[in-house]
Amino acid sequence: MRFITLIITLVLTSITLTAQTSFTRIGEEAAADLAAAKGTFVIIDFYANWCGPCKIMDERTWSQDTVQSLQTRFVNRRIDATNTNTELVRYSIKAIPALVIQDANGKEYFRKVGYMTKEDVIELLNQFPPGGMEGPYAADFVAQEQPDAFNSHFLRARHYQTAARASSGRIAARLAKTSTDGLEDARKILAKNENTPTSLTERLDLMEAENLLLSGRAKKALKLVAGLENELDPRNAAHACYIKGMAYRKTGQPERAEECYDKLQEAKDNEEFMTMYAQADSNNEK
Repeated sequence: MRFITLIITLVLTSITLTAQTSFTRIGEEAAADLAAAKGTFVIIDFYANWCGPCKIMDERTWSQDTVQSLQTRFVNRRIDATNTNTELVRYSIKAIPALVIQDANGKEYFRKVGYMTKEDVIELLNQFPPGGMEGPYAADFVAQEQPDAFNSHFLRARHYQTAARASSGRIAARLAKTSTDGLEDARKILAKNENTPTSLTERLDLMEAENLLLSGRAKKALKLVAGLENELDPRNAAHACYIKGMAYRKTGQPERAEECYDKLQEAKDNEEFMTMYAQADSNNEK
């Protein structure tokens, strides 16, 4: 009998250990402040002790080393759904398990109700940038404080585009959309100025084209760039070459992509885009 009791104890202990997770009970405001300071996003897990799928996710998903390693990039909250509370109502949570990921400003980037495997969560978390959101968050604040300043919206567009470059899938598309919103606000301010340099409007157009590329719309990106090339300022040539090269890759035209890469090597101010091109090559080899 003692032997059986010992076996049961060891099994229960093993289950308890493997079910350890990275979630905390940190409050909403504190989580947002921490995410802003770390330059990252907030994962919110809605959970209850009586929820069978929630417990299985703890044992098979959230306790896994690979998942927890990825979670270190985020601020991780767990909300107890045992009793109805204001957060359940505010997030419109009517079933669990439920997962919400939002930025430090409370903007939602992902929502899922139902069980998620380890593979599901790994794929999801890998779509987010591994940090570096300090710039976008700061730009958000400046744009709110200086809504009539061109630079505030332009910098917001640029910072969110940089974050989108470090992301993938739906998350890259969401970040690119925010960048495009910043471009639209910047254009509205430029429209009031009759002396806007052509090189600047071209730069905004190229940023918009790259956002299309980051959103998975490579053909539209190529079309937008094609409309600029006849009068393109030499200072914008490197960006145009990069966009075209990456778009040709995504549309299955490697020969044209190589031609663009050759032009990129010769373009002025090409260092940033050469680095990005090399990074894309490195990612493809993995």
